[in-house]
Amino acid sequence: MKNNFWIGMAIGLICPLTAYLLTTYTSFPERFFPTKPLIAYVVAAAINLLLVRIFYRKTMPQEKAARGVMLVTFLGMLVFLYFHKLNI
Repeated sequence: MKNNFWIGMAIGLICPLTAYLLTTYTSFPERFFPTKPLIAYVVAAAINLLLVRIFYRKTMPQEKAARGVMLVTFLGMLVFLYFHKLNI
């Protein structure tokens, strides 16, 4: 895989987009996690952070791709906090 910022952003969008689609268009969270409906977003962020660690630990680190994944994760958390109006 190329060490490209845009590829990292595309890879980083996969999990949050999947979490959004699962929580919006299916009853997956209500069925499997009735007391914690936003767990899909937490899992998506955790997977993205795991991807960042993998990109940095390779024998040839892919720093640009890792930065793309980190940017998408950070922006996704900000959007999540804005739309769900969580008190920090």
